Amino acid sequence: MNGAASTHAGLREHSELITHIATGRASSKTELARLTGLSRTTISKRLDTLTRRGLLSTHLGDSTGGRPAMELGVNPAAGVVAAIDIGLAHCRVGVLDLGVHLLDAAYVDITPDAGPEAAMDGILAALEELLTRLDRRWSDVRAACLGVPGQVDAEKAVPIRPVMLPGWEGFRPQDAFSRMCDAPVLVDNDANLMALGEYRSRAEAVDHMLFVKFGSALGCGIISNGTVHRGANGIAGEIAHVRLRGTDYGDQLCTGCGNSGCLRAVVNGTAIAAQLAAEGLPVRTKNDVIRLAQQGEPRALRAVREAGKRLGEVLAIMVCFHNPELIVIGGAFAALQDDLLAGIRSVVYERALAQATHRIRIETTSLNADLGLLGGGHHAVEHALSPAGLATWL
Repeated sequence: MNGAASTHAGLREHSELITHIATGRASSKTELARLTGLSRTTISKRLDTLTRRGLLSTHLGDSTGGRPAMELGVNPAAGVVAAIDIGLAHCRVGVLDLGVHLLDAAYVDITPDAGPEAAMDGILAALEELLTRLDRRWSDVRAACLGVPGQVDAEKAVPIRPVMLPGWEGFRPQDAFSRMCDAPVLVDNDANLMALGEYRSRAEAVDHMLFVKFGSALGCGIISNGTVHRGANGIAGEIAHVRLRGTDYGDQLCTGCGNSGCLRAVVNGTAIAAQLAAEGLPVRTKNDVIRLAQQGEPRALRAVREAGKRLGEVLAIMVCFHNPELIVIGGAFAALQDDLLAGIRSVVYERALAQATHRIRIETTSLNADLGLLGGGHHAVEHALSPAGLATWL
């Protein structure tokens, strides 16, 4: 093996070992040997390098009666990652350690039409405050991940056709971050990151899952064989632009794609609020809809159940196509779990194949506020601990 190939193999082995440790899948050489198939000699050599470079630390594990075993962990001082979750009604930033534990987070007061430069100024200021509170510096940031509503060119790390974020077309967050640090900046669809955060946070093994974000907008992240499925052009999961059946929605224009009758034109917080306002209810935003439904207002509850049924029409197709074990609903409307899930389940169980639904679970997330940050943290850590990311440390 020549020198370049040997170096690449070494980085790959370093990356595999520290990723297993950072994600909690392994804390001992025995577990690492089982997971990787590497020899104990190779594992010891790679761990020694990671420890000398300050990436790993050891500590005594719990005693089971004999001498406590030494357990491996990522050195807390090795660095952090930044995650940014941009929505239509919120922007949240967080700092996580390399074990993807959320250390601190804050909301940033920006609006979608503020433009990317103004938004990034607020985001960077908030991150600097978080780093200061955590006694960290910009040089400690190993990677950052930005989640945005809409389509993304993940390779170029830019939004594409972001109709909900005016001015963000082709904008490079990396350029803004470069004023503060040299960390690589990843960009992904917000529903993909929420799906990743949900998947990695669950105690039980779920290899095939759909995550639906239902709030001011609508999005879907797909977990297939334990990884985020993005498709050939990065737009897998765009269920918002599936046309609903029937003629009731034919004249409802979708502002996202220009077609009529799209799911997005009917099932989103703004559309439901407008529908209820036309019926005379004091409703302006999705939060008003949620509040009235939680108070038991009959027309608001009916609208939520109907939205669930329309969403269920599209998810029934997804169930037959993808055959997931689990569908998780997140976003603001997840707070209305009973009525929303009743609408979704009634249609999915009726229209999808029995073989596809007899074991499926449909539920709401328990981690709503943190999901975008956790998913962004996982994505950033995976990049930071990849062979390419480790090359800058080792």
